[in-house]
Amino acid sequence: MQRIDVNHHWQFRSIDGGSWQSITLPHDAMIHERRDPHTANGYNTGYYPGGSYEYRTVMHFASEPPAACLLEFEGVYPGATVLVNNEPAGTLTYGYGDYYLDIANLVRPGANTLTVLVDNTRIPNSRWYSGSGIFRPVWLWVAAAKGTSTADTDANASGMPDSSGPSTAHAISDVIRPDGVRVSTVSLPDAAEVSHDDSATIAVELDQPIAANQYLWTTIMDDSGTMVAQFRGVTGIIPHARPWSPESPVLYTARIALYGTDDDDNSGDNDGNIINNAHNTGTPLDTHTERFGIRTLACDATHGLRLNGKRVLLNGGCVHHDNGILGAATFPQAEYRRARIMREQGFNAVRSAHNPLSKAFLDACDEVGLLVMDEAFDMWWMHKTSYDYASSFRDHYASDLAAMVRKDRNHPSVVLYSIGNEIADTKSPRAAEAARSMRSIIRSLDPSRPVIDCVNPISLSLAARTKAGMDEHDAKVEGEPGLNTTLEHASGPVLLTMIDRLMPLALRTGVMDRQTNAVFDEVDVAGLNYCRQGPEYFHRVHPERVFCASETYPQEIAFTWPAMRRLPYLIGDFVWTGWDYIGEASVSAWAYANPEPDGWMREYGDHMALRGRLTGPYRRYPGLLGGSGLIDITGRATGQMLYRQIVTGVRRRPAITVRPMQLLYGDGATRPGRTARFIERGHDGVASWSWAGYEGRDALVEVYSGGRHVRLLLDGREIGMAPVYRCMARFRVPYEPGELTAVAYDAVGRELGWDTLVSAQADEMVVTTSVERVPNPYPKNDPRWDDTELVFESIALTDARGVVHVTDDRRITVIGDGCEAAPHDSSQGLFRESANESVANPPIAAEPVRPADASSHEAPSAALCVSPREAPREVSHEARDMSGTSGTGTPCEPSRDMPAYACSDAQLLGVASANPITADELAGNTCTTYFGRAQAIWRVPAGTTLRSHVIVDPA
Repeated sequence: MQRIDVNHHWQFRSIDGGSWQSITLPHDAMIHERRDPHTANGYNTGYYPGGSYEYRTVMHFASEPPAACLLEFEGVYPGATVLVNNEPAGTLTYGYGDYYLDIANLVRPGANTLTVLVDNTRIPNSRWYSGSGIFRPVWLWVAAAKGTSTADTDANASGMPDSSGPSTAHAISDVIRPDGVRVSTVSLPDAAEVSHDDSATIAVELDQPIAANQYLWTTIMDDSGTMVAQFRGVTGIIPHARPWSPESPVLYTARIALYGTDDDDNSGDNDGNIINNAHNTGTPLDTHTERFGIRTLACDATHGLRLNGKRVLLNGGCVHHDNGILGAATFPQAEYRRARIMREQGFNAVRSAHNPLSKAFLDACDEVGLLVMDEAFDMWWMHKTSYDYASSFRDHYASDLAAMVRKDRNHPSVVLYSIGNEIADTKSPRAAEAARSMRSIIRSLDPSRPVIDCVNPISLSLAARTKAGMDEHDAKVEGEPGLNTTLEHASGPVLLTMIDRLMPLALRTGVMDRQTNAVFDEVDVAGLNYCRQGPEYFHRVHPERVFCASETYPQEIAFTWPAMRRLPYLIGDFVWTGWDYIGEASVSAWAYANPEPDGWMREYGDHMALRGRLTGPYRRYPGLLGGSGLIDITGRATGQMLYRQIVTGVRRRPAITVRPMQLLYGDGATRPGRTARFIERGHDGVASWSWAGYEGRDALVEVYSGGRHVRLLLDGREIGMAPVYRCMARFRVPYEPGELTAVAYDAVGRELGWDTLVSAQADEMVVTTSVERVPNPYPKNDPRWDDTELVFESIALTDARGVVHVTDDRRITVIGDGCEAAPHDSSQGLFRESANESVANPPIAAEPVRPADASSHEAPSAALCVSPREAPREVSHEARDMSGTSGTGTPCEPSRDMPAYACSDAQLLGVASANPITADELAGNTCTTYFGRAQAIWRVPAGTTLRSHVIVDPA
């Protein structure tokens, strides 16, 4: 079938009195709502409310519509009612589900109205920021007439197929459904045996039966577009096959054609050899193109997880589906950027939290070599919020799970199917039956990947138990299980810490085994959330079982990584979280006893002291972000990411961080105050030695290193030598501006590497910007391609050398040449999605040679000086690509070689920082910097030059 783009020319309105607006999909309506301290969503969504919305577009068919016509919705939250010409076309019940609606009997020649009604007023229905509306793409799939190829189907100006020519109705057996194809690797030599002469055998299968007088004809193209194999039937051989792996993510394309013959003679060369095209004498019925990778996968307790015969350790991060200030809208450019940055920062795996990933993100993972655990559900029968998917699970889990598997099975990056996260039903008898049912569904569609269930012993200990069967309803037990409300209490953080410390005792009693054994017996991998001691304890009782640390605290990598290397039955670690996210408001942000300059504590009154005393882990408004990301919401690596890189060996040289002095000291304190640490955040260090205003007060320096000792120097003067404990050495140093250097040594005193931070010049402030342009990642002949780029513009308050001022945050406003952020009630028509600060993180580099005046600051791309205490001033500059260049810190001249954007060209999606507690709206053109940084995101035509203006408020 042919894919037609129907993401343009939509009209959108809020049913609660909003006016019609022109938009382009994908579109997140929630990000354009004003944050409300009183919304029922509360901290779950970062205080973004829900709403009720209507989407409309018109599809035009020149004459008779195609007989085979499917409408695909990749994601509509929390679900939708779909109408075609005011007739019901279908109901979408799972906000993250991939749905195909057969509308062949509803469309007619001429104009056809497509209406999508979204109701997200029954809240709360999610534990994190969900978004609202059609947040993922929509496609129309049509079949060409018999005897033609899909290339013969034209599109008119509205992007709809032109069926003005003769048309022949399709029987259902004449069509290759886009979700009904499976390409799998039948055989491939192990990695240790692969040579350039090795061949791979693949299978191409359809879900629906092929008639006796039909056959498949498949052409295989390599990544250069060269045909490498062609075969008739199900299996074929690809000579000189190049396997897909994280280190070498080689992809192939299968062009699959369904042919019919006039008789039942279906003989042909089916042994997998390349055959001559002359053997193909049938009538073409339909075609489909599928991208895939050649690789094998195996998993057991003796050898671990093996890819192409080689053991792989999953160094993973959990990610929610939102794209930060873009909200939930799934732009392929943003999805590709996120996957690339995670891979560059050292992750080789990602776990979807806690819903199926987008197709664009899976495509990106295939490209960059990022392994995937895709997760189906966050709940089964028992609710976690009042109106979540638990209400639909009983009736729809089978079809929704099958849709996820069909979406995933041709992606070589996907290595695990997760059937649930922290399912409160786990200790009830019906849970094992459900796990068995779900594994059976997965096996029927894809027997090649292991199935995992991710269990949290903490939440399980708090959950109720029921004797109800799978089809029976227990109203009392299926209400909210109580974990979130327990954590809301002031004792929540203390409770979590206590349970974590008592975990070994709980394991020894056998309670955890009794609660999980029946479910774990039904899956291939036992996922353990926040239970680092579990695998070794459980292994003594179940030596055949495979385990995964499916969700861990950031600091626990110091325990789990050595365990993974030592224990073959422990296959991976997925940290919470790999990338920061909207919602669960500031659950991981630490609390500081001293007053905080940005209102972190003042919002709670004079008596607010430490978290765990007078408040639970979730913050009241203006809490916004989770705050736990190893990569912050703008795409910048945090100190926690540096720590993980050291522990896992991704980074060899040490990394210096300093605990944030303005938070530790607040206004006028002479010694650092106490910190209430929540266990979901491991470290709060910032890679900076620019703490202006805190001269003479002790800086708490944390140096991450894989060595045995670290020597610290300030301006060449030795401060001291400290031992390394769990990959960290600590120092207490009176702050003074200068150059801070850490040198790491092994056990015999050999130097292993060094890191240096320099202070910003306190008497000068420069607005420094750099841009990262991310084009649409799909090829131009793909319907998913368009000629726009997302531009991620990093904004920093620095000195002339580009060293960031981390203690002098300012309010900034970003505008383009005549281009302003859309008003608050506008929509994706101007793509007024908000943005956060982010510079593309370079891949982890080899050990550098240390020059005498080495420093760690960024070079500015374009800048203009602003006095630190002067009145507001507009800073005009041209943002340029920073690849391989450095600026001078002087005012720049406008570019002469490329035109500036007009208002209709450059669309500002938003401006924001990575601050987890802020009253900023994520859809706007202004924000307060956070540790001196912010980010603007633009949507621009490819190949044009961006000019923007930054207005900096006075201190």
